[in-house]
Amino acid sequence: MKKEIRILLAVLLLAALGCGGLLGRRAWQERQRRNAVAAAEALYQREAYTAARDAFLAIGLEERARDCDEQMLRLSYEAAESLLERGEFLDAKEAFLALGDYHDAELRASECDFRRAQSYGDAGRYTDAIALLGTIPDYPGAEEYRTACRDALYALALEATYACRLDEAVARWNELGDWRDSESIKRRCLSRIAAMNAGTDEPVRYSEYAGQDLGTGTLYYHRLGLIFVPKEAGPETSCMIFYPGGYDEALANGYLNDYLYAPDPPNALMLLCYANGYGDMAAKVEDSYRTLEQAALENNIFLHDLVLCGASMGAYTACQGAAQLYEEYGICTKAVLTFDAGMHWEVADHTLTPAQCDSTAKAGTQFLLLEGGGVGMNKRAIELMVAHGNDVTVVECAAAGHYGIIYDAMEYGMIDWALGKGERPTNENYTYYPLTRQSTYPYGY
Repeated sequence: MKKEIRILLAVLLLAALGCGGLLGRRAWQERQRRNAVAAAEALYQREAYTAARDAFLAIGLEERARDCDEQMLRLSYEAAESLLERGEFLDAKEAFLALGDYHDAELRASECDFRRAQSYGDAGRYTDAIALLGTIPDYPGAEEYRTACRDALYALALEATYACRLDEAVARWNELGDWRDSESIKRRCLSRIAAMNAGTDEPVRYSEYAGQDLGTGTLYYHRLGLIFVPKEAGPETSCMIFYPGGYDEALANGYLNDYLYAPDPPNALMLLCYANGYGDMAAKVEDSYRTLEQAALENNIFLHDLVLCGASMGAYTACQGAAQLYEEYGICTKAVLTFDAGMHWEVADHTLTPAQCDSTAKAGTQFLLLEGGGVGMNKRAIELMVAHGNDVTVVECAAAGHYGIIYDAMEYGMIDWALGKGERPTNENYTYYPLTRQSTYPYGY
């Protein structure tokens, strides 16, 4: 019995020793885990997120490991922002793209391209800006800025064109591509270069003694009429063709000549035709345009800001000319001024067709119809232009009468204003009626 008791005590002792060892091991393991968690948290606090992530994963704390991943993405995002603010656009874009779908990283990558495009625009590198903006069409403001860059490049091309730096102009137009009327202006530049290389067959300026010095310019004689060339001709010089009417064939030597003797005529290259512009209008428009273009070529002027004037029956030629020059050459006539149109716009065979009205509307031509009164939307020719979206204003002249209307246009500065000099005349002689589809003038507009 005593022996059995001793054996039982020994067994109990061994069991107690085993339990104590197991409890001690568990306590040791718990201490080790607490130390490992503390070490991982210390790494996290020191922003050693990669090491902290590995430490958390090693002890099975996956949620804390994900916290580390989030913090690493945050730091990478902030680093990408810093690159962007320093203007390191390419590196910043690459950094944002590396973040995948984290927050708005994809949008910020597009922002890098947008701000790089802005830096190109600020440096005058409009072609680079336009190309880059084309890759991010959906980024807020990208299309608006792309349009602004195109407009800026257009202005540079136009400046070179008007200054007759034609090689530079063509290069600019090529950079711009098809924008607004760029292609038609480029074709005119190329045609001008070809004409300069080929020489001229019919010079306007025969010699110095062929022209009459008027102080501010020189008056030359040509088979079509008179050509006035301002002495200060240059990029700001506009251009004009005047078509007389049925009984005005000799007026270029009369009141138009008087106009050119004015002490301060506008800075414009002007062709003042002798011949009635009423018959065979298309041929007369073509002939007068080529003559004016030749005069421009010889005086280093690029034909632009074109104004066409027509008196009496010549009013029809001026209107036809605006449509014809746009359709054949892409030239946008700035304004058409008509003075007391012959037979008050009733010559249906010579008024603009609907298709021609569409052309002048597309060209943005402004029509100013100077009349004695009672002429407006009651005339089919005028109503048709308005119906097709043309900018038409009837200018009712108090001093009615064919010659009075024309003389007043010169005296009061209507022609000068159309050619870019001074303000639009506002006086008791003129009442302006801008026409729309709802206009009732002359029935109480």
